[in-house]
Amino acid sequence: MRHALAAALFLATAQVAVAQTRLYDPVDAPARATAAAVLSYGVAAGKSDGDVGVERLRAAIATACACLPAGSAARANAEQLRAADGDAKALAKQAAALAGDLAFRPVAEAELPAGVPGFAVLDEIEVRTYPTYRMVKTAMKGGSMGAFWPLFNHIKDNEIAMTTPVQVDYAEDGERQREASMAFLYGSPDLGPLRKDGAVEVVDVPPLTVLTLGSRGYDRKGRVEELRERMNGWLADHPEWEVAGPMRTMGYNSPSVAGNRRYFEVQIPIKPKAAKGQDAQ
Repeated sequence: MRHALAAALFLATAQVAVAQTRLYDPVDAPARATAAAVLSYGVAAGKSDGDVGVERLRAAIATACACLPAGSAARANAEQLRAADGDAKALAKQAAALAGDLAFRPVAEAELPAGVPGFAVLDEIEVRTYPTYRMVKTAMKGGSMGAFWPLFNHIKDNEIAMTTPVQVDYAEDGERQREASMAFLYGSPDLGPLRKDGAVEVVDVPPLTVLTLGSRGYDRKGRVEELRERMNGWLADHPEWEVAGPMRTMGYNSPSVAGNRRYFEVQIPIKPKAAKGQDAQ
């Protein structure tokens, strides 16, 4: 029964998160921090014996719901916890997991390039704007390691500091998405010349706007596709935006960071849709 409830809660939160109707706004950060603290208190207080502990935990979940912005994925997940019946220990486990997600910060292994935005929030769709940045890229041949080493040797030979994130651009291959190239971002667009250097090429990426969604763990194919579908669902409900380029992932951690401490983002470049009869610029 306990494991069945935990599984049901996980599935429910995953399904509701798809229905996020409110983009993340930086003003949400204090409310998320408050909800995380309230949930953590409720989990600790819920360890009391009997009905008292359950009541304290449920009161904390209800308070967290009231704190979180309506329409956010976090609010939807908290509402599912609030409505759940059954084993208190399983409920406490899910509440602790949500608190951890609300308070999550990626492991910072390298600096971000100048002016490039990074992590804002976990598991909430957001619109993010990037300035022009410089990167060195190579085709995804021989898998991720086959692409990694030419890039690493390039920055090593040219004394370019490693930054995060690592960018992987995708290409459509029939009905599926495949990894097409990997890139390391330069710390500044003023570093080095634009050039071809053997198997790699240094290029500038023009300013762009993306729809982005961050996740814990590894950027496995199934998880990437799940996040892409969530964003496609949001785009279907917001026809004022249209896709402006291929999907990409942004990875923030090396293999030395494992499991749920890892963080990556799936991004879809977007642009405002031109009004009917108006020429697209």
